[in-house]
Amino acid sequence: MTTTIRTAGQMPVQFAITMPTPAATAAAATTLKNIALFLAAPFIGLVYAMALPFVGMAMLAVIGGKALVKAPATWQALAAAKEVALFLAAPFIGLVYAVTLPFVGIALIARAAYKAYRA
Repeated sequence: MTTTIRTAGQMPVQFAITMPTPAATAAAATTLKNIALFLAAPFIGLVYAMALPFVGMAMLAVIGGKALVKAPATWQALAAAKEVALFLAAPFIGLVYAVTLPFVGIALIARAAYKAYRA
């Protein structure tokens, strides 16, 4: 494609504008992608190396959990642990109820008063 630029008092100048072909654009994009991957590869490897112990522990927990579920004594131990956990949590649950229920009562009384007012 050719374009002509005209300026005041000078002769017209012709410029040839060359557009990149789709193949050249695709090649440039591929090259940029390869450069980016080349620069990011050490960091990706570092992430994998840092995650490896956690992945290993998770796999160990999954395999151990599957083996543990198959044992009949596990269910008895879990039932006992549940009772102990509830026994230890009961005072805190009671404290939460004792602290929050007065506010719930006040809100219910206010709601009943508002409904009586609107009626």
